[in-house]
Amino acid sequence: MPAPNYTYNEMNHGRTEYEGFYGLADHIRFYGLHCHDFYEFYIHFQGAKYYGIDNEVFLLQPSQLLIIPPFHMHGMLCDEELNHYERAYLYLAPAFMAALGCGQIDLEARVARLTAGDRFQFALPPDCARECGRLLHEVSKTGGDPTPWEKFRDASRILPVLRILLEAAQRLTPDAQAPIPVNPMMHQVLIYINDHCTEPMTLKYLSERFGLSASTLSHEFRRYIHHSVYDYILYRRIMLAKRMLFGSAPLSEIAYRCGFGDYSNFLRAFRKMNGISPNNYRLQIQKKRQVQDPDAN
Repeated sequence: MPAPNYTYNEMNHGRTEYEGFYGLADHIRFYGLHCHDFYEFYIHFQGAKYYGIDNEVFLLQPSQLLIIPPFHMHGMLCDEELNHYERAYLYLAPAFMAALGCGQIDLEARVARLTAGDRFQFALPPDCARECGRLLHEVSKTGGDPTPWEKFRDASRILPVLRILLEAAQRLTPDAQAPIPVNPMMHQVLIYINDHCTEPMTLKYLSERFGLSASTLSHEFRRYIHHSVYDYILYRRIMLAKRMLFGSAPLSEIAYRCGFGDYSNFLRAFRKMNGISPNNYRLQIQKKRQVQDPDAN
């Protein structure tokens, strides 16, 4: 079965195809759980502790790899500020990943096999992690709108990174899941929202369900994932809608299936979060598909 096509969110420097980064920060503030429609290969060296992907929580260790496919909620948990934080990452849009395979190797399929069953975390040999960090640091020097030569040069560095990461992950057993961290109650609230975000849900309902005051739940939830309950529910619904917009379901049906009472509320929330309407977002998807495959209907 062919891998789905994805449109591209902008990456950190306005790119839509790829981005590489390595850095050590004395002090950094994190913005909580998020998701996007490109692949992320994240290498942790030091400075962070807990990382969440959907309903799973991982205890971070040095030289650890996380492979995060598109549309999976992920990010740091609990810690709002990190000190002496060292990491590297590679962002790849699916179309760019396909181009790197040169029509001979289906890199998306390889990643899908590695992460099947929500296996996201792998321990890398330290020398492999350092070599990837060095190469990604070189990629990070390219500007936001690379020339064809710069893109070629970056691809020559991204390819060995992918080879190192995928070969290492294929040889290794995924790391065991860490115990539920720091705030087990808030993690259960998070799982409940993830599993029921399209259903009617309010702060009052959640506080009664979990036996907490509304103010306590609101404060502790924000501390745990750095989003308010309301904002997180809305974000999950909008990201689900974005994924559904790759299909052909009517917009009104998508609004209903994503938990919005009517299309006008859906339109307003989608436009506020993405800057465009759901219909224009779908048109962008169709345009990019046409560019990638001119023979597509």
